[in-house]
Amino acid sequence: MSIIQQDSPLAVDRSEETMSTQQSGYASTIQVTRDGAAERRNRVFQVMWIAWAILGVVEILLGVRFFLKMISANPDSAFGSLIYDMSGVFIAPFAGMVATPVPNGTTLEITTLIAMTIYALFFLVLVTVFEIVAQPSSSSTTSRTVSEQMPDGSNRTVRSARIG
Repeated sequence: MSIIQQDSPLAVDRSEETMSTQQSGYASTIQVTRDGAAERRNRVFQVMWIAWAILGVVEILLGVRFFLKMISANPDSAFGSLIYDMSGVFIAPFAGMVATPVPNGTTLEITTLIAMTIYALFFLVLVTVFEIVAQPSSSSTTSRTVSEQMPDGSNRTVRSARIG
């Protein structure tokens, strides 16, 4: 004989399902709790790490641009042109903000440093908001209790749990 009981989802988007099986000398109960809110928080937590990866790529690209400008690398070379073109998109909002000093033929592109700082602060705020919203937690717990009636009349109970 099998009994299935489904609780209605609570306001926190949590549902529990219990399944009991009873046979002669054997009883089993499985309870599964699903926390939809925790699952959503876990997805947001993954987005947070993707944001850090994007920031890392942007900062590396801008750092390489700053270094190439500092050593006066040839902008007509394939690598230089690629870096300047790709990073130009990120520098464009800050273009003309400050003068670019050229002491002794070395270009000190302060605009790139400003862009790196602003993007880092922007992503820090973004990731902090995601951290507040999404604390990683287990999204389900399964517990199982098996009760057996032994031939001598005694009861044997085995319990196990799985979180994850």
